Amino acid sequence: MEATPNGVVAAMLGLAEAQDLRRRAEAACRQWLRTADEEGDLGGLSPGDIQVVFERCALVFDHGVLSYPFVETRLGMYVADPSGVYFRGLRPVGHYRLITLLDGTADDDYFVLDEPRRAETGAAPDPAG
Repeated sequence: MEATPNGVVAAMLGLAEAQDLRRRAEAACRQWLRTADEEGDLGGLSPGDIQVVFERCALVFDHGVLSYPFVETRLGMYVADPSGVYFRGLRPVGHYRLITLLDGTADDDYFVLDEPRRAETGAAPDPAG
C-alpha cells in the first residue's frame, strides 16, 4: 500500500496529538526555564518575561548523525519587542527542542538561550571573543 502525502501528514498529526508532544515540550521547556533562572543563566530575564511559542513538529527520517527516525518538537522563546522591529512584536531569545522516538519515548532535548546582541544590550563587544 502506497502512502499519499495527505495520509502521511494526517498520520503525523495524529501521532503528535496522541503523544501530547506540544504539552510535553512546553512543560519540559518551563522546567528548563525555572532551572536556568535558579542558576542565574537567563541573562537578566525572568521566566515570566519569556513567551514560549510552539513552532513546529517535524518528522526527521534522514539525519546526518542519527540512524533512526525521530520527531522534533520545537518551541521558540521570545520577549516582547515594543519597538516593533521583530515579527509579531516578539524578539527571539532562544529555543527548546524535544526529540522523541516514533513510539513517543523522549530521546533528547535541547534548551538554547541566544547570546544577547550588542545593539540590544548596549554593551561593548568582548575583545576576548
